[in-house]
Amino acid sequence: MWMVVVFLSILIHEFGHALTSRKLTGVQPRVRLWAMGGLAYPNTHLSKKDSLKVTLAGPAAGLLFFALICLALVLKYGTLGMADIVIWNITHQNDLLPGNGLAILNMDPVARQLVRSLIFINFWWSLVNLLPVYPLDGGQAYAAIENSQKKVYQVGMITGVVTALVGFLHFGSLYIALLFGFLAFQNFQRLQENGGWK
Repeated sequence: MWMVVVFLSILIHEFGHALTSRKLTGVQPRVRLWAMGGLAYPNTHLSKKDSLKVTLAGPAAGLLFFALICLALVLKYGTLGMADIVIWNITHQNDLLPGNGLAILNMDPVARQLVRSLIFINFWWSLVNLLPVYPLDGGQAYAAIENSQKKVYQVGMITGVVTALVGFLHFGSLYIALLFGFLAFQNFQRLQENGGWK
């Protein structure tokens, strides 16, 4: 189930990039899926403004899908039920549930796990992907508006280190620590290739 949700969510994210690129340029883009995610290739040169729009369209597609999941939950469980399910899946704080968690208790266990996976990926990953860490979408969006490549890599390295530390020390997530530690190191390498910190 997790693999199906990840595959579907990555497709939606990449088609956000690809369809926006096609609308702006009229050129058919390519989408390539790989082990850690996917890439959308515009197949043409984009202006900085269009590049920014295409880059932000991926996370926007994920957040739109999250909104559609919320709408489906409203239709099935009502507004309070949707709030229960979404808040619990985002925060895992049971005391924040406005409807006392009844919708969650009444959900089929398979449906509960499916919704949990959909919310986790399309809400949290869409937001995390907007962090200004190159080559995440946030880092590419920052690169589209920042003239200095060095600054892009400096910000990416610092943000990556901070996110890795917060992920490990606050959330206890070794995955976040390793992922953003690796991204920070990549930005450090790119910074060194561009003449170092100064």
